[in-house]
Amino acid sequence: MPRSTSRPATLPETLRGFDDDALAELFRNRPDLMTPLPSDLAQLASRSTTRSSLARTLDQLDRRALAVLEAFVVLPRPASEASVRGLVGLTDARVKATLAQLRGLALVWGPKDALEVPVALADLLGPYPAGLGPPADTADLADDERIAALLAEAGPEARAVAERLAAGPPVGIVTAADRPVTAETARTPVERLRARGLLGAADARSVVLPREVGLHLRGGRLYPIEQLTPPTLDGTARDPALVDRTAAGTTLEVVRQVEQLLDAWGADPPPVLRAGGLGVRDLRRTAGVLGVPEPSAALLLETAFAAGLVAVGEDDSWLPTPAYDTWLALDTEHRWARLATAWLDSPRVPALVGSRDERDRPRQALSAELERSVAPGIRRLVLAALAEPDAGTAPSTEAVTAWVRWRRPRRMTAFVEQLVAWTLEEASAWGVTGLGALAGHGRALTSGAASGAASGEEAAAAELGPHLPEPVDHVLLQADLTAIAPGPLRPDLARSLAAMADAESHGGATVYRFTETSVRRALDAGRTAAELHELLAHHSATPVPQPLSYLVDDVARRHGHLRAGSATAYLRCDDPALLDAVLADRRTAALGLRRIAPTVVVARQPVRALVDELRSLGFSPVPETADGALMLSETRVGRTAETPQRTPVTAGSRTPEPEVLAAAVRAVRAGDRARASRPAGAAVGQLRRTPSGEAVDVLRAALAGGWSVWMGYVDQQGGALDRIVDPVRIDGGWLTAYDHAAGEARTFALHRITGAAPVD
Repeated sequence: MPRSTSRPATLPETLRGFDDDALAELFRNRPDLMTPLPSDLAQLASRSTTRSSLARTLDQLDRRALAVLEAFVVLPRPASEASVRGLVGLTDARVKATLAQLRGLALVWGPKDALEVPVALADLLGPYPAGLGPPADTADLADDERIAALLAEAGPEARAVAERLAAGPPVGIVTAADRPVTAETARTPVERLRARGLLGAADARSVVLPREVGLHLRGGRLYPIEQLTPPTLDGTARDPALVDRTAAGTTLEVVRQVEQLLDAWGADPPPVLRAGGLGVRDLRRTAGVLGVPEPSAALLLETAFAAGLVAVGEDDSWLPTPAYDTWLALDTEHRWARLATAWLDSPRVPALVGSRDERDRPRQALSAELERSVAPGIRRLVLAALAEPDAGTAPSTEAVTAWVRWRRPRRMTAFVEQLVAWTLEEASAWGVTGLGALAGHGRALTSGAASGAASGEEAAAAELGPHLPEPVDHVLLQADLTAIAPGPLRPDLARSLAAMADAESHGGATVYRFTETSVRRALDAGRTAAELHELLAHHSATPVPQPLSYLVDDVARRHGHLRAGSATAYLRCDDPALLDAVLADRRTAALGLRRIAPTVVVARQPVRALVDELRSLGFSPVPETADGALMLSETRVGRTAETPQRTPVTAGSRTPEPEVLAAAVRAVRAGDRARASRPAGAAVGQLRRTPSGEAVDVLRAALAGGWSVWMGYVDQQGGALDRIVDPVRIDGGWLTAYDHAAGEARTFALHRITGAAPVD
């Protein structure tokens, strides 16, 4: 923890008083300070007070922490802890806790009676911190009693004007604001305030309320105490067990829909637009395949894209990736957890699909226009809000929005408010919530996300698993040519059944219907009638109904009896009567059929068009190859060459791994030791040159004694560098050592070492 001193301390001195855990926490909360890594603590202090770094940090602070910083800007420097407490009106414990948070962020330093903050804060918090105007030009307003007396003289109407300005902003627009006025000539409330110095002229058209008057009218406080208290998240109470069951049912459905989506795209991939993304018609077609509205389809495919399950293939079409096959091998709870984690961390906003951009063009799904860096942070905040009340509590959208606004007041815009509402809708659609309350697996996902995606994913899967039904390996076949799956089917059975039947309804029990078209689809894919009968008999809990057996045999008997080839196209059949029926059908006139033999008919249409048209008329032709073999249309299983590695736009703000934080702390401390222990008179890159043998002796002694060495080194570009290293091995003209600045072991050519000296 930061050290406590009784004398004024600079920020570098304060950072040197941080222990390793405190420094690691600083890097964790302000990851921008690690890019690039500071050479020492003095440089770290300098960078932490730059406008850009401070702005990023302020955006992560809540209303209370910002109010404390505004108090520092309003008060004379340096400020005391007592004066800050008096201005914000918080309890001693809350002020101390907030100051401890700000000290850990390197935003406040020094002893409690002389606290300092970065100078740039005054500009970043705006010209009117806490909605207060600038200090008065005269000392006449330094006394509260004097201000009260002047307000009484000005009258109630003038006081009402001052109170409106005191609430902020402190500027008002009037005509001839800088016209001289006295108590005798004042006619309006504004003029009466100006005549008594309670209102100043900012320019010819505006007046400003002095800071002292604003504080007086606020009772000496920056804000009402209720504004510095986080809003409550009361809501409708639900049974937590019912919430978990409801959410678990949703997870089953979205996992099935993602699988259905990517299987469809693997067989018939949609093209990539020239400008990138997915076309409107293709999105509409995908929504029709899934049987969901277009916004829901956009959410599914955007999340699959974020999870790396779909990408652009070599033929400029959208295809599943090899990661999809790995995903299919997982159990349902891990499939869902992988998708939910991708949704939580994705910078993409699916709700923007179809909205208009600045040039009034619609935003396309899977396009770069959907990325917003603020999205992952807001999603985590929304789930944190849902996790705060008791389990089963379903707060309203307004309550969650107010909670997020209090914790990120500087980030709250109209778009962020929309994003909060969209996140709640998407959380419900993904089964993170149920009945408006956070489910147990959603809570695990949230708590795990703070410590890393993998742990959140595993925790969520472990929590969800017990709420999912066990996969079944059988169906109930009905005489009406339907099959009922009494639960989620095993993946292999589900895919086999989907190949020969159409799903009519989904839910706890999925209903499949067998039709002539669906059975022919299985035969086209290469299945034989015997294989279909075996599949049904093996996985049916009841005897196979006779109508279903007849349907399979009837379709199989006619399947391939009529064949099509290229003439442009031809039809041939061993049964001339069947060709007679085709030629006699008026609906085939457009195909341009012409008989050239008793068993052969040629057509003007391509084979594929001929086959599709005849099938739509109730015939069952099958295309054949040039040598007369059946051309089976086995379902395409398209894949991209590899799974792309995505770098989200939020990579710079993502919490670094613990190992990275520890390496950063070691490197900065090493640089600080190098600066402190540098021999007298030596500048950076100018360590006293020593003979090669003497430098090697120092390095060997350090290797034997286990201590660090300050080493001068000339790199391959001729640049002189300083390094703190821990020697590991000296062999063959090379030094292997742990480089504290790089945070890893490196090799150095001995002939490039210009000098060596012990660090301590």
